[in-house]
Amino acid sequence: MSDRHFELPAHPNLEYYRKQAKHLFRAYGAGDAAAEARVGEVLGERAAERFLLSDAQFVLAEEHGFRAWAEFRAHVESRSVTGERPVSRLLGVRPVIYARMAEALLLALRRDEPGALRRLRAYVPRHAATTCATGAELRDARLIIARELGFPTWRELVSFTEKSRRDLGERRQERRRLHREAEAVLAGDTVRLAALTAEQADALLRMLARPEMIPGVRLDRELGVPRASVDALIGRATNLEVPLTWAARANRVAYARLLLDAGADPGTRALGVTPLENAALLGYTEVVDLLAGQAIVPRALWTYAACGRLDLVRACFDAGGNLRPGAASARPDLADTGAGFPSRLPASDDPGEIVAEAFVHACQHGRIEVVRWFLDRGVHPDVTPYLGRTGLHWAIPGGRLAVIRLLLERGADPSLRDDLLRADADGWLRIAFAARPDDPVAHRLHDLIASRSR
Repeated sequence: MSDRHFELPAHPNLEYYRKQAKHLFRAYGAGDAAAEARVGEVLGERAAERFLLSDAQFVLAEEHGFRAWAEFRAHVESRSVTGERPVSRLLGVRPVIYARMAEALLLALRRDEPGALRRLRAYVPRHAATTCATGAELRDARLIIARELGFPTWRELVSFTEKSRRDLGERRQERRRLHREAEAVLAGDTVRLAALTAEQADALLRMLARPEMIPGVRLDRELGVPRASVDALIGRATNLEVPLTWAARANRVAYARLLLDAGADPGTRALGVTPLENAALLGYTEVVDLLAGQAIVPRALWTYAACGRLDLVRACFDAGGNLRPGAASARPDLADTGAGFPSRLPASDDPGEIVAEAFVHACQHGRIEVVRWFLDRGVHPDVTPYLGRTGLHWAIPGGRLAVIRLLLERGADPSLRDDLLRADADGWLRIAFAARPDDPVAHRLHDLIASRSR
């Protein structure tokens, strides 16, 4: 599967955007309905009186969050525009979900919430210096959501969200086409599987990496199908890296182990990120441990912390306590996992932010020795590298009782709310354990958090 939705250059230059403006100008003049809608959203009724190429350029600038084409042009010319290429990270999320997120964010902006203001300043250039978010508009909230998900504009987010939905429909059709072959997998019919084409084998291996891709079957940590079937498919397949990446995203531990044993490369970025990055960001500690047993890719402070490798974490700092140059060779971004939701402000080169990322992922995976080491070095327990999410927020879904107790002992504040869900520690607990409210771990966590909230 490609990690690109469309032909946007990896480094769009000014000529690319000039051509985009010319295309919009011509399409509007030809009466194209989509072009008229774009122009009307920015220029309103004025466009009916006059629409020049300069107006088309202004529309593009506005869509990217700038006040004028000159500002947008200077921005494009002054830097290589990286990280703005849409990737396959939406996974069928309905467009209305993003519209609701933008509406909720607009309310937070109108209330001038600090977290919303930070997001406005980070992603909407015309508001980069604002000190109050109450004047923000819906288009600003939409642009923030789009930029947090890796898209330059709201229009492109909507367009490729719809494409993602179409891709989801195509995958469902693929499942239906492979219904008989899937039955052979479940039955362990290796004779029948040996007659498959390489393309069919690749498709079935991808299906096995997802929990609910085979109708009537729920695949979890265990393999869930006869081992002989998987061996037969691997013998016919041409690519093991894409199934491994999907297995890491879906916490398919036994399947990931089998693929690794068969030679799948854990360092391949099959879907834009490595399998380890997927598992680490999504909180699948068992998969993280499995992958780290072969290789930690990428090699960076945050992955070392997520893997619990205190020796490698220490090695990221020099004798003076400063980060070594390679410590931030890769930076985490939850949007890359396919979760389909915003994760952070743009990453900066601030060493404190880089350390905070490593700290919260150590909390997330229950790496208590790493967490304690960071705390002893002076890291505040309430650092929030991702939209207000503290170490407590990250530790709660995995039920990391020992880490949560340590954080609270060191002064973590359970009343803090994140910027996206607006949930405190107890709110995160209710969300994380909504499907199993009677879980003993949930009760122990609730009592522990409550004792510190009084």
